[in-house]
Amino acid sequence: MTTSNSKTGEIVVIGGGSWGGALADQLQKAKNSVTVLTRRQETADALNQAQLLALPQLRLNQPISSTLHPECLRSAELIVIAVPVSATAKAIQLVRSYASEKATILFTGKGLLPHPQKGGVFLPEWVNESLGEFNPYGLLSGPSFADEVILDKPAAVMIASNSLSLSCMIADYFSMSCLRCYVGDDVMGVAVGGAVKNIIAIAAGIATGLELGDNARAALVTRGLAEISRLAIKIGGRGKTLNGLAGMGDLMLSCSGPHSRNMAYGMALAKKQHPEQKLAEGSKAAALLNARAEYEDIELPIAQSVYRILQHPETIESEIRTLLSRTVTTE
Repeated sequence: MTTSNSKTGEIVVIGGGSWGGALADQLQKAKNSVTVLTRRQETADALNQAQLLALPQLRLNQPISSTLHPECLRSAELIVIAVPVSATAKAIQLVRSYASEKATILFTGKGLLPHPQKGGVFLPEWVNESLGEFNPYGLLSGPSFADEVILDKPAAVMIASNSLSLSCMIADYFSMSCLRCYVGDDVMGVAVGGAVKNIIAIAAGIATGLELGDNARAALVTRGLAEISRLAIKIGGRGKTLNGLAGMGDLMLSCSGPHSRNMAYGMALAKKQHPEQKLAEGSKAAALLNARAEYEDIELPIAQSVYRILQHPETIESEIRTLLSRTVTTE
């Protein structure tokens, strides 16, 4: 299904970090009326001057109206939630308090949220279980570094919702931006691809940091994609989705080098450094994914090895030996 119509409207982006700023910049470039809702005055001041605190070396295409006051949500047609997955619940509280029930929500975070029985759940599961009756929503995912988007370098992303018509409507807001949007209706596949690739990227970073070679990294990426697909299918996603932008594409970019925060995190671990967890979503998602794999009774050898390494970094070499000595199986 293709989409080519231009749509403009009132948009609020919740989150003034690098990704929120990049998306706001592109949505404003596409002739939408955009406001960024942020928590800190200095973040708002920077955006109002076409700057980003998270990427001070870059300038946005134009200043973006920014505020600390959630009343801006009342008139929004589209609300883009561009905060880490761990902050999603707080963002939704604002949406429910101030936004119209007809406003469309676009989630952009990649990760898992804690669940008392399943260990970790993906965004569509969390929405369905925690929110009940809720606004129409979609997910945006795919291979896209914020700094390149700010520089107007082309990128392709996937927008998925429960209906193709809604996905197309969301994509139309990005018309005339540098983002080429593809649409789909497999929200679970898109969510799993975006979350689990961060953990595989840590593994690729460990392999690179240990100088295990390109062969090893290619094997990790390929088998990592197999793990992502296996889990997605198990919990209701489609394997085909993971062969596209939200799976293979995002995984390839995240495992391409230290530009990827998760891969850089893995490289630092391999060199026995102590990297900051806060910018590597995969480091926070690994424990939740490990618990979910146990709940689903599914093997995710690479992802589960990363979890154990994060708990005990001194076991890197033994974990590699364990992966290499696994029982021979079909691909």
